[in-house]
Amino acid sequence: MPKIEDMWLTPCTRPNGLQAADDGLWVISADDEARLQKLDYETGEAMLDVPTETYRSSGITCTPDQVWVASTHNSRLYKLNLDGTTVEYCEPPGTGLHDPRDKGPSYNRPHGMEWLGDTMWVAIKPALRLYLLDSETLEVRHSIPTPGAAPHGIAWDGETMWCADRAMQKIHRLDPDTGEIHDEIHVPEPELHGLTMHQGALWFCCDPSARVCRIEL
Repeated sequence: MPKIEDMWLTPCTRPNGLQAADDGLWVISADDEARLQKLDYETGEAMLDVPTETYRSSGITCTPDQVWVASTHNSRLYKLNLDGTTVEYCEPPGTGLHDPRDKGPSYNRPHGMEWLGDTMWVAIKPALRLYLLDSETLEVRHSIPTPGAAPHGIAWDGETMWCADRAMQKIHRLDPDTGEIHDEIHVPEPELHGLTMHQGALWFCCDPSARVCRIEL
């Protein structure tokens, strides 16, 4: 099993979404302030720390000049300025779909996100699918099923999609066209929430403990 390395604790409580950028690690918290932070990779210190209008959020991704947040418990995808202010919000895909494996609330609960230029992926419960969207129109181009019933953070390695499942405590590497599982990493602890890829390694965060960990692939 790949080594799981503890890095540091986030300065925010309840870190739920991660997104790597060249100049720092973006984090969105699921606490009442839904704080948006950019953290130093080496120390975990906040270089940016601002509140947002999102609500108990679970996913985050970024473009060169904006941030997208999956606002989980009011069923919205928010586009934010880098200072945390809202540009706009929209409804996530998959509304009205409920995979029988999901035992949670029936309302749409978006989680992990990954922006890839002209497209953007988002993990959705209770549909239990990863949706590939046109990043301008947000129209669905494609979707694949998730391996488990608690998909959370997602990460793109250039060819395949990685999906962290909180209940299974596993990170799966998936074929983006079919959803076929190519590989999996068991993470005994801490609990899996946000996930991202930075310099060939997976980084993930744990909501209850605020731990950030790294897995060298």
